[in-house]
Amino acid sequence: MAFDPNQPAIGQNIHANVTAIRVSLNALRSCELSATEPSNLVAGIWWFDTTSNYLKLRNEANTAWQLVWDFGNNRLPLNVLAPGELTADAAGRAKMADLFVVDAKINDVAGSKLTGNAPALFVAQTGIKTSIGSTSVSFFKTGPASANLVLPGGTYGFYPQVWTSNNTYSVTMNVRIADTLVLETARTNIWIYISIPGTVYDETYYGYAQQRYITTSGEVAWVFILRDKVTKQIFAMWQAPDHPCFGNGGKPGVLQHPFNSYDSTKHEIIVVNPSLEELEEMYAECDVEDETKPDRDILQVITEAYEIDETSEAIWPDKEVTVGLPKYTKDKQGKKILADYRFMAPGADIKPIKKKIPKPDYILCKKLKKK
Repeated sequence: MAFDPNQPAIGQNIHANVTAIRVSLNALRSCELSATEPSNLVAGIWWFDTTSNYLKLRNEANTAWQLVWDFGNNRLPLNVLAPGELTADAAGRAKMADLFVVDAKINDVAGSKLTGNAPALFVAQTGIKTSIGSTSVSFFKTGPASANLVLPGGTYGFYPQVWTSNNTYSVTMNVRIADTLVLETARTNIWIYISIPGTVYDETYYGYAQQRYITTSGEVAWVFILRDKVTKQIFAMWQAPDHPCFGNGGKPGVLQHPFNSYDSTKHEIIVVNPSLEELEEMYAECDVEDETKPDRDILQVITEAYEIDETSEAIWPDKEVTVGLPKYTKDKQGKKILADYRFMAPGADIKPIKKKIPKPDYILCKKLKKK
């Protein structure tokens, strides 16, 4: 039944219009219960659509219906119209304008599947994104190799993935949280040991560990290389769009590099900071079109296609970079409080901690060149 503002008609006998009055009052009581849209639309009117089982509210401009509740599924409707949130199309399928991830795409599938791209991550911690960092250990012809390294992302990291470059021999690759070390600060470590049975090693092999982690930074790309001072053999490598101290204490003066097994009497550390253009070229080489072969990590690309330009002298980054999220924030009254990110409202003004990274005297800054 629908409300009729013209009934009862003015000037008619009230007794003759009892039925019309009852119809209109019942319509108001039922919030316009009907299978079709009410004919007399005004702003703020409620309508229970019996066709879709949605409770709807007419918007203030009286131009459209806002979905309030999905009684068919007893839940909120997927009709949040703010940018970056879920919307519903005419067929009732969920659409995603901006999914809360970075490196992902959602394919369009009819029914209950989501559709759209995932260009940006946005959650309470100031638009947090995810990045990928990786480490590698070299296995020389002389025998087994191992290294203890700091994982990119530290406390913000997910479980790492590991693999080797060898596809000829049965490789033993052990990975554990840490080796026997005395550390002055907490950090997320990975110990990688690789060996090949037998005594014949016809080439150099590599063990890799790749870590996805949460980040708010990415201002500077870092590649750390650990090598022998005399022979220049590379023992281990590390790369990420964040300095190693990010998520690992946040103090670059304490954690200056990712190599826990660094020995100043035997080793030297090279730092390379690829430009955005150089990174794009490297990442393009990571993709392998052959569906029977895996894609490559950026450290694999650097190992196979690049080498250190020994004659180069690069400039150490002097800009501030993110080293972590703050432990404390301020409430609405400006009082300092503990930053509990579990209950932080979306869009909260949380400023990441940024610092200039001081250059250690023993670290050499170089560039890469194509082999």
